[in-house]
Amino acid sequence: MKKTSVKLYYVTAGWMLLTVLVGGYFLLSATTPTADVKAKYNPNLKSAYVGDLEPGGLSVFSINGKPIVVWRRSNEEMARALTQLNPELTFDQVLRGLEDGTLAKAVGLDEFTFLEWLVVSRVDVGGIGCIVTIKAGDFGGFLDPCRKSQFDLWGRAVKGLSDQNLKIVPSRFDEELQSMLLDVTDMPEP
Repeated sequence: MKKTSVKLYYVTAGWMLLTVLVGGYFLLSATTPTADVKAKYNPNLKSAYVGDLEPGGLSVFSINGKPIVVWRRSNEEMARALTQLNPELTFDQVLRGLEDGTLAKAVGLDEFTFLEWLVVSRVDVGGIGCIVTIKAGDFGGFLDPCRKSQFDLWGRAVKGLSDQNLKIVPSRFDEELQSMLLDVTDMPEP
């Protein structure tokens, strides 16, 4: 009888220890911030208001001394950008798909948002750190006035002395779709 009570004691103690450990694990995991909370308090994550930006318009922001362009492309600019990305596409065909909405449905919301909104650093890191001008050059994208390098509508170096593309800024919209959250962690210094 005594051996049975000792075994019961150890089993009960083991269950109590297991209960405390599982409860402690869930208590600690409930108090650690989730990924969205960590991102919200990231010092390199900055907010830029773009709620009133019309298609074809752009805003230039200086965030921590880093010049950033948020460009909401019009249908014509998106069609030109897609034809620069894939020369087999025709401008009229892409423009028709943009105007009737079939292209947006075909590529999905995330890809269409990436096509419509270009967020890029204005610093040409392939040169001497010159600030590029917007909607300039032979390709309608960006122009480095210091070295005469030209960039297309995707920020890719296509002509001139620059051997590096412009830096695309990781971004996403906030919950109200009025502001963009820009991650300026890896942005080049002017």
